[in-house]
Amino acid sequence: MGCLARATDQVRSRARPNVPAALRDDLTRLRRIIDRIELEFSTVAGMFAATEEEEWQGCLSPTHWMRLECGMTAGAASNAIAVGSHAAALADSIAAVEEGRLSFAHLALMAGTARAFHESPTSTAFEEQPLLDQAMSHDLSRFRTDCAHARHAHDAEAFQAEQLKDVESRTLEVRTGEGGAVFLKGYLDPVGGAIVSTTLDALARRAGSEDDRSRERRYADALVELAGHGLDAALLPRVGTQRPHLQVTTSLETLVGSAGAPAGMLERAGPIGTATVQRLACDASVTRVLLGPDSAVVDVGRARRLPSGATRRALHARHGGCEWPGCDRPASWTAAHHIKHWAHGGATDLQNLVLLCHRHHSLVHEGGWELVRADDGEMRSVAPLPVVRWHSRAPDLTPDG
Repeated sequence: MGCLARATDQVRSRARPNVPAALRDDLTRLRRIIDRIELEFSTVAGMFAATEEEEWQGCLSPTHWMRLECGMTAGAASNAIAVGSHAAALADSIAAVEEGRLSFAHLALMAGTARAFHESPTSTAFEEQPLLDQAMSHDLSRFRTDCAHARHAHDAEAFQAEQLKDVESRTLEVRTGEGGAVFLKGYLDPVGGAIVSTTLDALARRAGSEDDRSRERRYADALVELAGHGLDAALLPRVGTQRPHLQVTTSLETLVGSAGAPAGMLERAGPIGTATVQRLACDASVTRVLLGPDSAVVDVGRARRLPSGATRRALHARHGGCEWPGCDRPASWTAAHHIKHWAHGGATDLQNLVLLCHRHHSLVHEGGWELVRADDGEMRSVAPLPVVRWHSRAPDLTPDG
């Protein structure tokens, strides 16, 4: 061990050539050396796992002990133990790693497969050579699939049990931060993850040539849009006597955008700006609440839906989807937008209404874009003017020059 440590120190202190070809050669040689060290570590790990429980007092298993004392992940510790414990069934593969013809990562996948065969109640023995042939010709991602096929062919019930275990491990943490912001953290099994990813992929495509959002931003917007569609389409089960919905409380001054008006209040989010209030109020049920001088409720009017079902159906028939130029969202994924907001006197009729998807509805209200109807009846989008802010430390800069 001392010799290995000193040799490692010498390698670390060597002069490194700054030539691409030499660096590539160094990386390849270092990886092969690391693979052989991993192999030795696995041999010791397998021996350690075969000792009595007293060897890891206070820990639940050898894997648990290695996580704590060796600073490893549970997966890496489990792989090391699997390789060391099933070395007899992997003799040719281990020789390939020692000769630099096979990576340790491939060997770890083979060891996991050998362990699955060993733990299965079926009588079929593990055959190394077919998997070794695939490992020598397939990259790691494809070989992982090869191993999965081998485990399924050997014991389909055990393979299915693994996947059900992954489903039981699903978790999603939704945590609210300052100002109503929400943080998400979770884990999905492969099948559940594929369902979510496929859905978000369909909604996260760029919405036209002007869409410069990052991939991460588009995925976040897609998740919000997906949840919003669930609310708008009444797909969710009722809570109490009504379906889930967003509840916004606002003063009339805020709704019309008067100067000095307070922010609106969105349930579970907190204060929201006037533009967001107006967007949410475009296609909503509106209830008038009158307050007395002491803020006591004097009267509550009946909820009024904007626009009506008949108007909605006419909008669907007119265009069939989002009316933003170039957008392909279907009508069922849109909200009715007032070109002139009803709070400013705009009529709730076909001439003053267009269908907009979640993103483009937000662009019009919060983003400052405009939608105008051209002479030919088609809608045109107009980008907002750039905002110019003058630096207070540069008095020589004026709007004229």
